[in-house]
Amino acid sequence: MPVIRTQFFKKDTAKYISHLDLIRTMQRSVRRADIPVEYSKGFNPHSKIAYGPALAVGLSSDGEFLDMELKERMEETEFIKRLNASLPAGLGVTAAEYIPDGAPSLSVIINAAEYRITGRTETTEQNVGQRIRKFFALDDVLIERTDKRGREKKLNIMPMIVEVEKIEVADGQVVIEVIIDTGSKSNLKPTDLTGALERHTGLLLEETGIHRKRLLVRRGGGYLPPLRVYD
Repeated sequence: MPVIRTQFFKKDTAKYISHLDLIRTMQRSVRRADIPVEYSKGFNPHSKIAYGPALAVGLSSDGEFLDMELKERMEETEFIKRLNASLPAGLGVTAAEYIPDGAPSLSVIINAAEYRITGRTETTEQNVGQRIRKFFALDDVLIERTDKRGREKKLNIMPMIVEVEKIEVADGQVVIEVIIDTGSKSNLKPTDLTGALERHTGLLLEETGIHRKRLLVRRGGGYLPPLRVYD
């Protein structure tokens, strides 16, 4: 069966939809759009849609992904048009392409994400930017995580920060753009990153916003879009 890989955004009021509600919303929209989605067999059939790494409630994104198995091929432009007409405000498809048979799943290939973190600080000191840069230069920053058995453990987040692309501070506004590990093998929550940043710098970021710019496939020293990674 053909599988179409789809990129979509989640923003505005839709960013407050949980991942489970997103799945339900997408299923309803697919039905309304009359997309020929394939269903699983058995007592409780469900549409064959697989998603990339879940986005936390309250975070927006321009680069979410899903793979949808169809009963038959349809033109990508028609697929996008129909689905967008059925999706609620704040959700929208921006690209769609068929992937080859046997191509690895999104959960296998996606291993990084680029985030834009914004916030305001009432700190009037001139060294806010310097304090943030010193934080990202640290070798060890520990946070507490709870494993599946309920046991607490300490985790060093710094090896999971792949690249700091931008640090800007102007008129109390802080902008940080960073690429971090995201996926099944290694995953750093951006909220854990901002929490650690505040603790270690003494800064209090208000009106914090976290936006996932894109999900990535990190290969060697470069980054590839999940839309066209087939191996």
